[in-house]
Amino acid sequence: MIFFIDDFPASCLGIEKIVFLVFQTYPQSGSCMQSLTDKAHHQIRKWITRYHLKPGTRLNVKDLARTLEMSQTPVREALSMLEREQMIERRPQRGFVVRGLTLREVEDIYDLRISLEELAARQAAKRLRNAERKRLKVLLDDVGRNLDGGDKSRILELTQDFHLIILDASGNRFLSEVGKTILNRIWIIQNINILTTDHLLLEAHPEHVRIFEAIENGESRKAAMLMKEHIGGAKRFVLSRLNDSDDVLSHLIMGYQQ
Repeated sequence: MIFFIDDFPASCLGIEKIVFLVFQTYPQSGSCMQSLTDKAHHQIRKWITRYHLKPGTRLNVKDLARTLEMSQTPVREALSMLEREQMIERRPQRGFVVRGLTLREVEDIYDLRISLEELAARQAAKRLRNAERKRLKVLLDDVGRNLDGGDKSRILELTQDFHLIILDASGNRFLSEVGKTILNRIWIIQNINILTTDHLLLEAHPEHVRIFEAIENGESRKAAMLMKEHIGGAKRFVLSRLNDSDDVLSHLIMGYQQ
C-alpha cells in the first residue's frame, strides 16, 4: 500500500510536516509521459524522491498497478528501470525494495556533485546566454525578496532551480543530464537539511549571488571555485548531521537502513 501525508497520526506530524514541505519543493518534470511504462516510472520515482515511499519499503506490483490504474506489466518494466537507476533493489524473499543511501554513498554523491557543478559553473561563465542570465537574475531577486519571513518551500524551489539553470547554461547536454540525475538523488537530503536549520537559506543566498556574478562577468575560474566552496560547505554540514544519531536528518535518512 502507498501512504500519503494525511495517513500519519497527529503524533508523527512534527517530522512528517518537514517531509511534506520537501515534497512540495522537489523539482518536477514537465515532459509528457509517452507510454504507460514511462508514466509508472515517473510516478513511482516521484513517490520515492518525495519520501512517500521510504527506504526499506517493499514495492508490491499488484498494489502499485491498482494505485496507478494500469496493468502489472508496465509497472514491472518501470521497476526494472528504477533498479537500473539504483533507486530500488531486488532482495531475496522480498522482491523490490526502496533503496536507501549509506553514509559513504551520500559522501560519494556530494563529491561527484562538486565535480560536475564546478565544471558547469566554469562552462556557464563562457557560454551564458541572455535568456539564462535573465532567468538567474529574476530568480535571485525573487529569493532576496522572500528571505525575510517568506515561504520556505518557495525559496527552496528557487534555489534548486538556480543549480538546474547553471547545469543547462554549461551548454553541455551530457553534463546537464548527469548533473540532474545526481541532484535527484540528493535533493531529499538537501531539503530536509535546510528545512531543519534556520541559517542555511540566509547563508546560501549571498553565495548564489556571488556565483552568478562570476558567471555573468565571464570569470570562469572564480565561478568554479565559488561553486566548489558552496557545495563543499553543504557536504560537510550534511555529513556532520548524518553522523549524529540524535539529529532529525540522520533519523529520516539513515534511520530506515535495513
